[in-house]
Amino acid sequence: MNPTELILNPQTGLLRAGWRAAIFIALLSSPYLIYGSLPKTAETPPVAAIDVGPGMILTYMVLVVWVVAISWICLRFLERMKISSLGFALRGSWFGDILKGCVISGVMIASVVALQVAGGGSRLSFNPILHREQGGINWAGARTVAAGMASALVLLILAAAFEELIFRGYAFQTLLRGAPAVVPILLFSIYFGWAHWENPNRTLFSTVNTALAGVWLSIAYLRTRNLWFPTALHFTWNWTMGVFFGIPISGLQIERPLLVTSSDGPVWLTGGSYGSEGGAAATIVLIAAIAVIWRARWLRISPEMNAALLERAPNREAAINLELRSGYRGED
Repeated sequence: MNPTELILNPQTGLLRAGWRAAIFIALLSSPYLIYGSLPKTAETPPVAAIDVGPGMILTYMVLVVWVVAISWICLRFLERMKISSLGFALRGSWFGDILKGCVISGVMIASVVALQVAGGGSRLSFNPILHREQGGINWAGARTVAAGMASALVLLILAAAFEELIFRGYAFQTLLRGAPAVVPILLFSIYFGWAHWENPNRTLFSTVNTALAGVWLSIAYLRTRNLWFPTALHFTWNWTMGVFFGIPISGLQIERPLLVTSSDGPVWLTGGSYGSEGGAAATIVLIAAIAVIWRARWLRISPEMNAALLERAPNREAAINLELRSGYRGED
C-alpha cells in the first residue's frame, strides 16, 4: 500500500475517517487547551449543584454554537457535505422523533424509580417548599419551583444538545462512514463514561452505567440517523430524573425540584449520592431500552435520509448494507 493511502482515500481523495475525527476533536478542544496553558490564580471549587441561571444557559448556548461551527467546517472542507447532514435538520419525522424520545425517556425514569421504590431503596415526597406550615399550598414556593423547572428545562435541552453534538455528532458520524458501527459506538460510549469520571460521588459502577447510556443513545441515533431522537431521550432523562423526581444527575443536584426522592436503601440499587445512574435499577432499564429501540419497527430512518444514504454510497448494495448495519466501508 502506498503510504499516502493511510491518510487519503485514493478513490475519493478525502482524508480517511480517523483523521477527520481527529481534526474535529483537535479543533473542538483548541480553546480548552489554550485556556489550560494560561496561569491560574486559584483553583475553582467543585460544584455539587447544577446552576440553572441565565449565565449557565448562555454558556451552553455558546458551547452549542461553537460545536456546530466546528462541525460545519469539518463537513464543508473535509467531506464536502452540508450542515443539514449532521442530524438537526427540520425535515422528515424530526418532531415525531422528539415526541417519541420524550415519552420513552419519561417511562424509563419512572421505571427506574419504581424499581428503587419496590426494592425498598427510595421514598417519594413533595418538595417541602410547596407546603405552608399551617397547611395548604405555599403558592410563592410553587411559583419558585415552577420557574426553576422551566429554567432547568431550557438548560438541560441545551446541555443534552451539546453532549449529543460531541458524542454522537460529527466525529461519531464520520467514523460510521469509514468503519463498522461497533467501532464508534464502543469508542464514544467509553469516552462518554470517562467524561463523567470527575463528577461528584462517581463509582466504577456509575461509570459503566454512563458508558451503557452512551450505547443506548448511539443506538437511538443509528435507528433514526438524526440527533433529534437521542437528544430528546437525553434531556428528558435528565429533566425527569433531576427536576421532577429530585434525583441527582450524575452526582449533581437540581435545586428546588418538584419531588424529593430519598435514597436510603442499598447504593447498588439506587446509586446513592451519585443518583440513579449509579445503581442497578438504571442498568436494568437501560438494557431493556436498548433492546426495545434496536428492534422497534416504529423507529426508522426518514425517506430524506434514506435518499442521502443511497446518494453517498458507491452502489445500491453498499447503501442497503449501510442502512442495515449502520456503517459501511465504501468510503474508507
